[in-house]
Amino acid sequence: MYEKYAKMVTEQYPNIEVKLEFIQNADYWTKLPIAIAGGSGPDIYQMTRPSFEMYAATNQAADLSGILESNAQLKANLDAMDSVLVEDYKYDGKQLAIPYTVESTAIVYNKDMFKAAGLTEPKEIEDIWTWDDLREMAKELTIIGDSVSNSQYGFYCDVNKIPSWELMLSRGKWIFSDDGEECTLADPEIIDAMKPFVAMYVEDGVSPTTDVANAMSANDLFMTGRIAMMAAGSWNLITFSKIEGFEWDCAELPLDPKTGERMCSSNVLGYMVNPNTKNMDAVGKVLEVFTSEEAQKELAATGTYIPAVIDSRDAYFEMENYPENAKAFQRALGYVHPNRLTQFIPYQEYNGYYKDAMTSIFNGDDLETTFQQLQDKINGVMEENKKAAQ
Repeated sequence: MYEKYAKMVTEQYPNIEVKLEFIQNADYWTKLPIAIAGGSGPDIYQMTRPSFEMYAATNQAADLSGILESNAQLKANLDAMDSVLVEDYKYDGKQLAIPYTVESTAIVYNKDMFKAAGLTEPKEIEDIWTWDDLREMAKELTIIGDSVSNSQYGFYCDVNKIPSWELMLSRGKWIFSDDGEECTLADPEIIDAMKPFVAMYVEDGVSPTTDVANAMSANDLFMTGRIAMMAAGSWNLITFSKIEGFEWDCAELPLDPKTGERMCSSNVLGYMVNPNTKNMDAVGKVLEVFTSEEAQKELAATGTYIPAVIDSRDAYFEMENYPENAKAFQRALGYVHPNRLTQFIPYQEYNGYYKDAMTSIFNGDDLETTFQQLQDKINGVMEENKKAAQ
């Protein structure tokens, strides 16, 4: 894809050559800030939304106001994007990144299992169903045999962010305070929103265990017919389109039973510009091409990334072998929440603490106590990082 983008740039601007560099994810987040701090690094680099604040707050991104003023087409590309995504890549009022993708979350389910159980499919009630409804369905769909291979699980409870972030957001709460100064995971409303989710694993036994999940991915468990329902990111659609052993479909996320709302988290990818660049005019032209309608449609055609430009999205949801209600993921784009975290703890570090805490909760530790300990731990790390930055 990026090779095609680079060729598009040279075709439009023959005096510009784009040199691409691909780095493994683990090395990327280590080497990139070192290079920028040393006055080098790429002119343009990819940013994930959870890490944005850390780079923005430490002067590792150029203010893009100038090139947006001088490049009318780039500004037009930005204006064609979902304004929520554009605004969320601002810091202190400055546009420090340009979004180019968005993600959404929905429920995928095994239609054959619902038919065999005589249950109404989620897509038929997606306008009104709640997490309580999903829990009751999961109980009825769970059939435990003497091994994983002959067991059927009603719902997959993940220790990772999906769907727990969705549960918090739908309750109107979030992991960090609005100013990013403190972790708020022990908020009573977050605990309350998480209780039914934890109970599905601990009390109801509707989910594969963490040991099973470590041995076989959630995608594999679903695709081999062992899970009736799971919360899935939009990027999974292209993978699930290869399912042959059963019929499957999608439904929008359940509503929070208390607020009547639903929201989904979204890791919006963006382009940031190195503050050390000596090629700002060329950078603007590259970004212009990389965010053009043609490039965004190429992005949609991969089936992996949903374009930030609204009018370029339809192709993403109309791939071959997609189920009838695949556009549940598209409708979910109307209530996405970009994954805004904090500058005071790296996302990778936070995520490790969170997964460890959820694993211990699923293994029997008290939810409220563990989240309080997690909140205290994260706030302690954040305080240390604040002091180190002074």
